[in-house]
Amino acid sequence: MTNEELIRNVDLSKPNFRARSSEVYDVGDNKVIKLYFEDADDCNVNREYLNTTVAFQKDCTAMECFGKVRIDGRNGLMLRKMNGRSLTSMPEQDPLILFRAGEILAQLHSKVHEQCSHELVDVRVAALEALENSVAASFLSDADRKKLVDYIKLLPESDNIIHLDFHTDNILCDRESYYVIDWMTANRGNPLVEVSMMNFLLHDAELFPGSSKVKIFLMQLVRIGIYNSYIKNYEKITGRKREDSRQWDIIAYILRLCIWKIESEREDLQQKIRKFVNEIPSEL
Repeated sequence: MTNEELIRNVDLSKPNFRARSSEVYDVGDNKVIKLYFEDADDCNVNREYLNTTVAFQKDCTAMECFGKVRIDGRNGLMLRKMNGRSLTSMPEQDPLILFRAGEILAQLHSKVHEQCSHELVDVRVAALEALENSVAASFLSDADRKKLVDYIKLLPESDNIIHLDFHTDNILCDRESYYVIDWMTANRGNPLVEVSMMNFLLHDAELFPGSSKVKIFLMQLVRIGIYNSYIKNYEKITGRKREDSRQWDIIAYILRLCIWKIESEREDLQQKIRKFVNEIPSEL
């Protein structure tokens, strides 16, 4: 079938997967359509199209993008169907993978960070735009915002590809192969930004809303164990250390607060940002 025929035949009543901002539909011919909800910003769709295309060209992912689509007033992307299960769900099939998850993440991450592109958005620019335009940053005083802007502008530029949402749900496992998916938040920048983001994701990010306290406690133990293995292996592979990434923590906090906009994380991120601002020297 042509892509046009696949689009015409999609059944919107049966999504294969539902995320915060989109639904995914299997349309046959080894392809899926990721369809955003009607209130999705067009620039996010365009950004994911560019990011996924660049990531595929740079061999950061096997997920090929075949173009943008529009169905019933909703924008989306046609993508290659990726077989397998998420790394999050793999312990149901292979419990021992928990002991390898950190190493798997580190190996995949280091491969992504080896690649460079001028086409992606500079992560420093993304943070500056978030500070200027996002309602989520309105808790900052003008003086604190200026202090952050001045600090971020002094951070060095880099063209390494960084994913910025590199958690176990975004890693697909197919036998012994692993694939990185969901490239909407990707930028270019220093990989240490991603080390900062990983520290937040695997310590402080929201865990399964509505789950029992016992489940949350157990999952917290699991992800901290994954993080410890991840950072040990990532440092061994790349030489980059957690302590070297602390100057980039503010970028991770701003992006997480202003782009993801997860209510349960808001207060913690605001506190982290305020603390970081207070620790910036008066004269940079």
